Amino acid sequence: MPTESVRIDDKVLEEALQRKPHYLSTTAFLSQIIDSSNKKEFANLPLPPLQSPHHQPTLSEERIEREKEGLNESEANVHKGREGERKENKTKRYQFVVPDALDWCQGDLTTYWKEGKTGKKTEHAAKLLFSEVEKIASNYSQSIALEQIALATANSWESITLKNYERFGLAPNVSKQTKEPEPLHPAYKVFKAPIQRQAPTTNPVMQSLLNG
Repeated sequence: MPTESVRIDDKVLEEALQRKPHYLSTTAFLSQIIDSSNKKEFANLPLPPLQSPHHQPTLSEERIEREKEGLNESEANVHKGREGERKENKTKRYQFVVPDALDWCQGDLTTYWKEGKTGKKTEHAAKLLFSEVEKIASNYSQSIALEQIALATANSWESITLKNYERFGLAPNVSKQTKEPEPLHPAYKVFKAPIQRQAPTTNPVMQSLLNG
């Protein structure tokens, strides 16, 4: 087999010979290592790279390593950020708080929200509920609004609205609260027809009846 002389760093050769089996010659051992490396058949062998311990990485090698480390760190930060967002979204749940304007039905609304309401329980749904209950109480009465809340709780309504009450729940004898009449302008005068007085009758029969 033809051979070729190759110069090897003394330190590299020294490290390689420390791992050389006693039954192989130096030439055979080095040839086996080179052949195995070329064929990539022994990639998992626990052999250190054949380089001097004093080997200094080149600028390109250092740049590649830094880019790999930076990329891995960036990917890790993105992953942590997404995990944090998911955890934050899970913890940020809407807290149902009845406004002071509806303190007269606070307990009833809380019971409906926790036990009776179906569908989404978001901040938007809560604001809509408060607004519609206020409308029912304003246009009709607080007692009717409380009745609607009780019905919604018992029947698991998704929402309470003035429109649905007027369409389905309005009793025949219930009407909107009457407003006070608007005051008349001071210059306004009420027209009254004059009282027509009849002239005394001259009929003797009628006179006798009237006079008794």
